[in-house]
Amino acid sequence: MKIAIWHNLPSGGGSRALNYHLNGLHQKGHQIEIWSNSPDADGFMQIPDGVKIHKITYNRTKETSLKDKFKSFFFEKDKNMIEMELHCKRCADEINAGDFDVLFANSCFFYAVPFIAQYVKIPKILYLGEPFRFFYESLPRLVWEALPGAAVKILRRSYWLPFIQDLWVERRNRIQLREERRNYEAFNKVLVNSIYSAESCLKAYGSPAEVCYLGIDTEIFKATQIEKSDYVIGLGNFYVNKNPRLAVEAMAQMKNKGIKLMWIANMVSQSYAEEMRTLAKQTGVDFEIKTMVSDAELVVLLSNALCMIYTSQLEPFGFAPLEANACGTPVIALQEGGVKETIIPNKNGFLCDRNPQKLAEYLDKLTENSDLRKEMGIFAAKYVRTEWTLQKCTDNIENALKSVL
Repeated sequence: MKIAIWHNLPSGGGSRALNYHLNGLHQKGHQIEIWSNSPDADGFMQIPDGVKIHKITYNRTKETSLKDKFKSFFFEKDKNMIEMELHCKRCADEINAGDFDVLFANSCFFYAVPFIAQYVKIPKILYLGEPFRFFYESLPRLVWEALPGAAVKILRRSYWLPFIQDLWVERRNRIQLREERRNYEAFNKVLVNSIYSAESCLKAYGSPAEVCYLGIDTEIFKATQIEKSDYVIGLGNFYVNKNPRLAVEAMAQMKNKGIKLMWIANMVSQSYAEEMRTLAKQTGVDFEIKTMVSDAELVVLLSNALCMIYTSQLEPFGFAPLEANACGTPVIALQEGGVKETIIPNKNGFLCDRNPQKLAEYLDKLTENSDLRKEMGIFAAKYVRTEWTLQKCTDNIENALKSVL
C-alpha cells in the first residue's frame, strides 16, 4: 500500500503508538509518507529511512484576540482553529496529488479529532487514542458546570467579568465539540486502543469505533539481571490526570517504610510537582521526579523497581504497565479505563479502587515478598512477549487499513 500519515502529536503514548505502527508498516514494505507540523514529535519518534517527511507549519497563537472572543458568541471558529484547518487543507492537497491508497490519520494535540478527513479524497482511517477528555471527564470538574448563581451579586462588576469570560469559554468549547464530531463522522473508520476507548467514543460522538490493540517493543523493554532496588516506580507526564497524589498518599500508608517513590515523566507541571513534593515531605514519603529519561535508562529503572504503581485517571490504554511487565516488574493499577484489559489480577499485577489504604496493602504485599515478585514478574514478561507483540500490533493496523480499500 501507499500510505499517507498525518498527525499533530506531542511526545507520549500517542506518538509511541504511531512510531510502532509506522515502523511496522515500513518493515512490511509499504510505501509511507508523513505530514505534520512536527513529524518526529519534537524528536520523540524515530522515523525510519525511506519514509518521506513533509513538515507543514501550523501557526498557532497563545493569546485569543477580542475579535475571536466576540465571534465565538455567534459560534464562529477562532483564528487558531481556522489555522489548523488551513494546515490540514495544505496537507490534503499534497496527499490528494500523490496517488495514495489510504490516509492513516492520528490525533491532534489541540483538537483530538483532526480536520484532515474533511479534505482528503481517498479512503481514510483515524487512530484515536481518546476523545478530547476535558469535555467528558471531571478534571477535577466538568467544563460544562455552571458558575454560582447571581443572587445579590448581579449588579456587581465582580460578577459580570467572570460571567462574560465563562460565556466565551463555553461557546469556544461547544464550537470545538461541534467540529470534532463532524471530523469524526468524515472518517471511513475510527480505530481505538481499547474497549474502554471504544465506549468513550460512542458516548462522545454517538458513533462506534473499532478496537485495534497496540503492542510493546520487547527488544527494548526486557528484564535486566540487576538486583531489585528499594523504590516503587510511577510513570507518566506529571499532571493531575495521572494522579500522582494518590500514589504519594498510598506510599505514606505503607507499613514497609524506607521505600522511595520514583516518578518518571517527559513533561511536568512545575506548580503541581511542588505541591506533590510538599505533600510527600509532610507525609514522610521519599519522593523523586526524573525527567526526559532515555529508553535505555527507563528499562533499567523499570527492571529494578520493586513494582509499579499506576494511578492514572481513566487511562484509555496505558503503555506503562505493559512496559513494566515486559521488564519483569508487576503492577498495582487502578481498576478503571483500559488498564483493566491488560492487567490480570494476581498474575501480572493487582487492580484496586481509589483507596490509598488498599493500594498500600498491595504495595506492602509486593515489596515485602520477593518470591511473589519473582513469580509475578516471570509471568508478566512472558505474557507481554506472547500476547502484546509488535507483530500483532502491525498485523492489526495493516488489516484495518486494507479493510477500507
